[in-house]
Amino acid sequence: MKTPKNALACIVSPNAADAELAVTLLGQTGVEARAFAGVRELAWALDESIGCLILVEEALLAEDLPALQEALGRLPAWSDLPLILVSHDVGALGAAAADAFPSSGNVTLLERPINAHTLLSAVQVALRATARQREVGELIAQREQAVRLRDEFLAMLAHELRNPLAPMSNALHIMRMVKTEDPTVLKSIQILERQVNHVVRMVDDLMDVARLERGKVVLKKERLDLNRVVSSAVETCLLAAQERGHHVSVRFGVNALPVDGDAVRLEQIVCNLLNNAAKFTTRPDEILVQTSAEAGFALVAVEDRGIGFVPEAAEHLFDPFLQVNPTLERSAGGLGMGLTIVKRLAELHGGSVQAASEGPGRGARFVVRLPLASGLAEPRSQTAQPLVEARRRRIVVVEDNPDIRETLRMLLDLWGHQVTMASDGRSGVERVLQERPDVALIDVGLPGMSGYDVARAIRQSMPNGGIRLIAVTGYGQPSDRELAMQAGFDTHLLKPITPTVLERLLAE
Repeated sequence: MKTPKNALACIVSPNAADAELAVTLLGQTGVEARAFAGVRELAWALDESIGCLILVEEALLAEDLPALQEALGRLPAWSDLPLILVSHDVGALGAAAADAFPSSGNVTLLERPINAHTLLSAVQVALRATARQREVGELIAQREQAVRLRDEFLAMLAHELRNPLAPMSNALHIMRMVKTEDPTVLKSIQILERQVNHVVRMVDDLMDVARLERGKVVLKKERLDLNRVVSSAVETCLLAAQERGHHVSVRFGVNALPVDGDAVRLEQIVCNLLNNAAKFTTRPDEILVQTSAEAGFALVAVEDRGIGFVPEAAEHLFDPFLQVNPTLERSAGGLGMGLTIVKRLAELHGGSVQAASEGPGRGARFVVRLPLASGLAEPRSQTAQPLVEARRRRIVVVEDNPDIRETLRMLLDLWGHQVTMASDGRSGVERVLQERPDVALIDVGLPGMSGYDVARAIRQSMPNGGIRLIAVTGYGQPSDRELAMQAGFDTHLLKPITPTVLERLLAE
């Protein structure tokens, strides 16, 4: 019987002669073994190199067991270190072992006197089990590394996609500001806006799926009325549905549905379901959105009369990148991530989502269940933002991409601001210190001297300067925002910038 290499069998016995005899016996068969006088001594030495533990009953002292339990708890999550317990009364020891090692699922009981072949066989089985666990551990580590590499790739992909989207979005807003009555031009602008927004949503979905799978999404929970959340979400997505010729009906089943949730993420759930219904209802038709309460849960249902699906496909609809009907989905657009995001966000809120259809061509119904909260939702402030009188600002734009830089300049010029530009970090710092502007728009990913370093240099040279630093970047992870704030930025804007947001910031 072949014994796995590089795995140490540890023997714990207060009888040194017995322990050394066992070490010698195992060594003669190719098993590396080491003797310990007590459990506490073993606990100090316990690490991933150990393949199994052989413990005689006299060594299991109550005062020493906590140290061993703590040491076992430090092992990787995939590890279930085999324990071989030796006793004259295996029945009594088995009950005691269950209490002493409740998390151990790999325990072997041997009765004294022990046959040498029995001991050797038990050790070899234990070491093979450890070897298989290590293989699993290596696979888990490889998967985690692959996930990290994927996330790094997606972050870079999002950045590289956002860079060309930024000047496109800016140019479209400029075209809107330059008044024209030409119907061909207006129609072209509308088409371009839809497609740019579509690509932006796909990039956002890519990043959301990656962050949700790794548990990186943190909910900002508050007490909400789910009816209000649904109403706001429908208002946001209504235009996209109407452009496809659909009519959206909303029915609220009860006066209020208090839930503890993140308003932005809950709106995202409803919007994704509504957009999904609009996409897969190929002819103009009605889409119904309903709310209700049932058995302690708040329910949101989105129902359409679209293409439907075979009932057997329901459980797989929420798998990432799934294409139930690839031909149709390619024409409708999307990467097959919207429903995945719905499921992950619903689960983060302690809820669930289910899909149902009577078959192809029979429509579909998606139901989200969220735990009802006790008590009423806090009234959300509807106070209008105070009007801020726009005034001419002196602005420095530090951006290495010439198209982004030029379209930002054109946009800011049209708003009446005085604009100076720099194409790299060092010249950007020099320009800011020379011009002393009101605002600096700084790209984070500058060559040579990063935008973070630019912000630090400006803050160091102008510690009390009344300048507002705005980070403009294609990196949108929460950690990126934290880095920007730590570097001295006042605001973090994700490319492509929404012009109305930028205009508001400049007016403040």
